[in-house]
Amino acid sequence: MKKNILLLFLFISISAMYQSQNVGINTENPTRKLDVNGDVRVTALPNVSGNANYPMILSADRNNGNVDDVTAESFMQSDVNNVEVKRSIYNAAAADDNRECSCGNMTFRINSSNLAEIKLNSDNIFMSLNTTAFELDYGIKRWTSTYYNYFNDTVNFTTSNYSTYQMLDPEYFNSNNTIRIYTIILPKQNNLYRLTLSKLVNTPTNNTFSLICEKFYIQNL
Repeated sequence: MKKNILLLFLFISISAMYQSQNVGINTENPTRKLDVNGDVRVTALPNVSGNANYPMILSADRNNGNVDDVTAESFMQSDVNNVEVKRSIYNAAAADDNRECSCGNMTFRINSSNLAEIKLNSDNIFMSLNTTAFELDYGIKRWTSTYYNYFNDTVNFTTSNYSTYQMLDPEYFNSNNTIRIYTIILPKQNNLYRLTLSKLVNTPTNNTFSLICEKFYIQNL
């Protein structure tokens, strides 16, 4: 009995000691809680693809071997593959005000009146421009049954209205199989946004509404 108590005491003491120290394998100078100088192998991992509770990916620094987590979105961004894609796609008889797509510093939707709308997610632009209002110019590419038409439009944002929806397109999404593409560059930001909004016939009583945002990071050459 005394021997078991002694072993338990030693185990607790060693555990407490190592909680405040780094542990190394094949290294005498560990720099992290667990520092492995060699290969690592893990088997029988569960597949959690598509699980919203697992948005991070483990990534290793090739220079020092440090393993940390990064977001799944930033993992795919590099100097040659620098794009963020967000989407909201749903089937419904009519457009839903609550179905939004947020991308970078903007959020957009097709509202229940079948109009495209846009708002900003923060007032950072106004601070960088040192102003309380600015005019955003952008291009529109509209599909009209057999061909595309091209237009330019503007929306005025102020420090009072930036967080409420403003009209992105005066043309309604009333006709079936409507596709619109908007190209937007927000001032003082190195990002180009391409928004694709569509209303496509799915069944006689349902449509497929698509809100897709591609955010490209402008590269400095």
